Amino acid sequence: MSGAPGIPVLDHELAEDELAWMKAVYADFSKLRDTFSGREGAFNPKEALREVLGREEYRLPSPMDLTGPGPWRNGRNRHGRLTSAVFLPKVELHAHAASRTDQFPMYVVGEADGFSLDDNGQPVLTPVTGGSHFHNSPGAPHAFVPKVGKPVPADWEIAFIAITPRNLKEDTQAVTQDVRAAYQRVVGQEAPRGA
Repeated sequence: MSGAPGIPVLDHELAEDELAWMKAVYADFSKLRDTFSGREGAFNPKEALREVLGREEYRLPSPMDLTGPGPWRNGRNRHGRLTSAVFLPKVELHAHAASRTDQFPMYVVGEADGFSLDDNGQPVLTPVTGGSHFHNSPGAPHAFVPKVGKPVPADWEIAFIAITPRNLKEDTQAVTQDVRAAYQRVVGQEAPRGA
């Protein structure tokens, strides 16, 4: 992880077509999942997402590389923002000092909450629901965590599409001890190290 000195702050609002693209991707993913009603064990959410993102109507000007187990990177939309599909089997708590990020959960194996801080610096857990949108302003600590207080399946995983203004390898930082302490208070577990 690196610091952000010298990196210009990129804080933007998503354009209407970016939001419409996300809503349509999620709607088609949900329709495909619904075709497995009564035989949910046969549904492979990652393969379903790969199928949807591979459709012509969702192809980006610079398409995501949909090969392999993920993450699927290198997508770039018409606004020049990077678009990736990310699959996390563990918690990654971090911040991006100079970059807004937008995350759109597609599925969770199990259940999840989004961890963040409110305007007063107090820790907040937001339930992850299908089609939700997590906006992380520059500098905002954030993480997806297994649902607090619920049993965590051994194969817990969250998949989301991230829209970011830059490659975040340049702009990812560990959180402060205060944030780690706030995380531990609300989640009930020690915060993970690094990202």
